[in-house]
Amino acid sequence: MSSRKVYLSLTLAALFLLFSELVFRVALCLFGYPFFLPARYLEKKYYPFIEPMEQAVVERGGDTRNILILGGSVVNTHWSRLELRLDTLFQKAYPDVKKFNFFNVAMPGHNSRDNLVKYNLLKNQHYDLVIYYEAINENRANNISSDLFYPDYSHIKWYDEINLLLKHPEMNVTVMPYAVHYLFKSLKDKLAHRNYISNEQVDPNYAEFGKDIKTAGPYHDNINAIASLANKKHDRLLLVKYASYFPKGVTLTGEPVDKKYFTPCYIVSPVTTWGKPEHVVKGIGVHNQMLEKVYHDQKTYFFDMSTAMPKDSAMFCDVCHLSEPGAQRFAKALSNFVVSNKLIR
Repeated sequence: MSSRKVYLSLTLAALFLLFSELVFRVALCLFGYPFFLPARYLEKKYYPFIEPMEQAVVERGGDTRNILILGGSVVNTHWSRLELRLDTLFQKAYPDVKKFNFFNVAMPGHNSRDNLVKYNLLKNQHYDLVIYYEAINENRANNISSDLFYPDYSHIKWYDEINLLLKHPEMNVTVMPYAVHYLFKSLKDKLAHRNYISNEQVDPNYAEFGKDIKTAGPYHDNINAIASLANKKHDRLLLVKYASYFPKGVTLTGEPVDKKYFTPCYIVSPVTTWGKPEHVVKGIGVHNQMLEKVYHDQKTYFFDMSTAMPKDSAMFCDVCHLSEPGAQRFAKALSNFVVSNKLIR
């Protein structure tokens, strides 16, 4: 073959690839993917609150301290106003610090997998303290038979989609591998009639499977990865043991009648949000054990909130969410530990 034909063939191949790339990008745009930075779809769809924090100019040193909060709804801004409470307490304890910048990315329903992804997205930002508090949402993933359980939680549609995006870091350069993978996987799932469990509620038909805490290993691995990244970044990581309240001698049902055992609150979550009550108790206990193991192995900081919070209905709206007195007690206990152990310097 002459050099001219080789050149022509290469040119046609390049034009075909360029045209294919353009077609795939336009097609993905129809589903909400950004045209120029399609990898940003991860933040845009699943973690929209992360992007402004990724791009924020984080003040370092001097009289400013930066604090990141990872977790679920219990420490989410709208549920607990934790950062506002801590800011007040820290301002009194650290009169020489002019400003505390709080970055609260704790969100309702998020488990250790979400929090690992979020922390990785913020890997270029430095924090003087990272607080982790979550051990209940993981339980939803247990409500499926062992043969259909996946350690990356891809038996839940939310994580299956996120995992696929994470497998293609090249998306901002070319979307073709992702698009082909997505199309192939969608066809395969359709032919196999694949079903996913919900990340918001538990199917009563699958609730019995929740007695086997299959999330122990994945939870440990996710927290361990968070701790490893924190050590690499030199962020001080505080792992907080999860507090819950299950009234003694009471069989919770998930029905409205359960509310009489807790403090009346505007928003509550029935225990069946995560599974059968006895399975949820077991799951929290197992996850707390994994949390403590990571603390010992990775030499992070650790605070036992489960002991600090009184087992009192006045403190809780449901099995985990805090009433106003509970939120005050939580913030004060956490602040006292941070200050007494000089975690903010």
